[in-house]
Amino acid sequence: MNSTELFELTLALKIVLWVEAIVYLGLGIFEIFDDFFRKLPSWTNLNGKLNAYLFMEDKMQHKFHAIVCFFLGFIALNGILEGAVTRFEIELLFIGLALVMMLLWMILPPGKMAIAMLLTKPETYLSVIMFLLFSNLIRIEIFAVCILFNIWGMAVFIFNTRKLMNPYTYKRFRDDVIEAGIPEYRIQAWDKMTGYKEK
Repeated sequence: MNSTELFELTLALKIVLWVEAIVYLGLGIFEIFDDFFRKLPSWTNLNGKLNAYLFMEDKMQHKFHAIVCFFLGFIALNGILEGAVTRFEIELLFIGLALVMMLLWMILPPGKMAIAMLLTKPETYLSVIMFLLFSNLIRIEIFAVCILFNIWGMAVFIFNTRKLMNPYTYKRFRDDVIEAGIPEYRIQAWDKMTGYKEK
């Protein structure tokens, strides 16, 4: 495709765009407007009161997630409404998904939790589908950048995350989760997922 050419949506691309529009746009809109009813994470409280710095950090991360989701969902919805996409729109979707996957590679938790995290994230499936079915619609340079982002995420995981989180075990991760004040029901769900049993 050249920069001005329109690609009429195929059935496969329509399905992918509908999934992205529903998941990302829905989540983005929800998270943008959830300020008055969202329960703050327990780790934003220190010494019995809300810590202003941790509150701001959590707010920034939460809204940044909302912005990225809205951005990806909006591109997908626009393609659906137009009945066609430009090369630039497809490339933006590729880059967006590659950046999210880069982050997921960087923060893979220990053991079976890593597999569970990847299998429960829509980005994993959407990235594979996009690369398999639509990589011929983007420039080779953009394809290379997307591959590079994924490789960089894996490299950071291997040479940075694993070393900083030493020992890189589920027990150490679990102990830190408890210390951070994460609700018990989430810890129990992760224990079941990994087959962990307290001794």
